[in-house]
Amino acid sequence: MMTLQEIFRVQESYKLPDAIMEVLMSKDAEKYIREVRDNKIDIRDTFQEEQGDRNRLKQDFTPDCLCWLVAHLMKDGNCLDTCSGTGVLSKEAAKVHGVEVEEWEFSERTIPFAILDACVNGLNGYISRGDCLRNEIHQMYRIVKISDISIPLERTPKREIGQYNNVIMNPPYSMKFPDAESYPMAGFMISKSKADYGFLLRGLQHLKEDGRLIAILPHGVLFRGAGEGKIREWLIKQHLINAVIGLPNKLFLNTSIPVCILVIERHSPNILFIDASQEYIKGSSKNDISGRQLGKIVDCFSARTDIERYSRKASYEEIEENDYNLNIPRYIDTFEEEELPDIGTMLDNLDQIEAEERNTRSELYGILGELTGNAADIRHVKKHQSLMERGRHESTMQTDTRN
Repeated sequence: MMTLQEIFRVQESYKLPDAIMEVLMSKDAEKYIREVRDNKIDIRDTFQEEQGDRNRLKQDFTPDCLCWLVAHLMKDGNCLDTCSGTGVLSKEAAKVHGVEVEEWEFSERTIPFAILDACVNGLNGYISRGDCLRNEIHQMYRIVKISDISIPLERTPKREIGQYNNVIMNPPYSMKFPDAESYPMAGFMISKSKADYGFLLRGLQHLKEDGRLIAILPHGVLFRGAGEGKIREWLIKQHLINAVIGLPNKLFLNTSIPVCILVIERHSPNILFIDASQEYIKGSSKNDISGRQLGKIVDCFSARTDIERYSRKASYEEIEENDYNLNIPRYIDTFEEEELPDIGTMLDNLDQIEAEERNTRSELYGILGELTGNAADIRHVKKHQSLMERGRHESTMQTDTRN
């Protein structure tokens, strides 16, 4: 099997994005797309290992279990994937719901991989390079299916990002937003040090009246104060937060940070809390969520079911009493009382331990008695044995009294 570098004939990995884009915009695009497909290359993993910018762009790519979960939490209808990376979220949505992909990604180096992956998977849609925080589109590409694959058309004239039935996102966590004051959203100033709520509010602007927004975010958005606290309070008072889903830690390859899913939907009657943080498959480098566990989350969300120590609906009045803090343990008590052992059993176990200790000491003294030593050593052993015999006698007396 060939690698992407071999297929696109580049030796240095940093040249790969430009090489891919040059080919995709050429008359040879179809031949190369088929070659990538036939070599069964995982484009997302290749990008993450060789091209991802973890430090500057905080590119931690969405694991398969969360792609499946987000797709099955969606409503029917079209979908916008903001901060889309190579597009794994929207591609899963396209597979589950049969919709076109609509991706919005700000990293120029990521775009060629996103287009290539969509073409290999035979999808229709648009992939845009731009900055969703600042609501900018720099370039847009139309992807069109031909037989079993797709090809990108020449650069498409820019068009407005419209309104969608679903907006999905896994944005860079706590990314800096230095010019936030130039981009107020919903009347709020976004934090310069953490842009999490900026991504959320921008996504809300592109949501239809009856649409659903699903965001994978760090737990800090549930309880951080200052400006973020005011935005969270506004979202709650507007009845926009529909569900909070806590997920296990170590689901991502490059970070162990635990994440949650926020579901935004207008006119929500209450907020459903689901604590799925303890249900996962432990792995060596990262954890995973099984199909059964994912199905439980989706079923619980769909039915809005209260399950002891797992899920619970909280009224807006209760949320207000908690100062608009959405930290999941405030609403779901997962503590399980340990059953106290029987006192009689504990005492019997103690007697057994003491008897075993006495037998071990007797064997040790027997071994010491057989050893050759000087007079001082022998006196020391006999004195220690006498003290232990006295202690054993007193222990026996106490046991008899107790019985």
